[in-house]
Amino acid sequence: MNKKQISDFINEGFGNLYPLTYATYTDYRAEMLDDELKQEKRHRAFISVAFKPKFNASIVSKYWVILAIRTAMLSDHFRPRDILHCKKSYILAHAIKDDDRFDLDAMFDGFDWEAFESIDYRQGDLIIKADSVEVAA
Repeated sequence: MNKKQISDFINEGFGNLYPLTYATYTDYRAEMLDDELKQEKRHRAFISVAFKPKFNASIVSKYWVILAIRTAMLSDHFRPRDILHCKKSYILAHAIKDDDRFDLDAMFDGFDWEAFESIDYRQGDLIIKADSVEVAA
């Protein structure tokens, strides 16, 4: 996938989380994005000035939100030790998964998880894993 395909794909996945914005009084999607964006900007403040990531902080933060949701979707248990040094979006994702008002499987019906899992985060940027198969968007 090229840069535009990855950006569009991440935006599609984040768009699938739109029901999280209106089902309760709390906009969980925005809350997770805000937290991830703060962390990504903090991370980028510490990396070399010479490093120019291909993807802006917003796209990378949306990647982290989707990854937290995916982790929660695949997990059948959540232990107290899981929250030690844990990101807020990870905790929210697990809470959302357990909330009957949200159907994450329906939100991501038709979403290409194999393509998502071929994307990885390295040093402030998104990359395609070396061992993954090229996925057409």
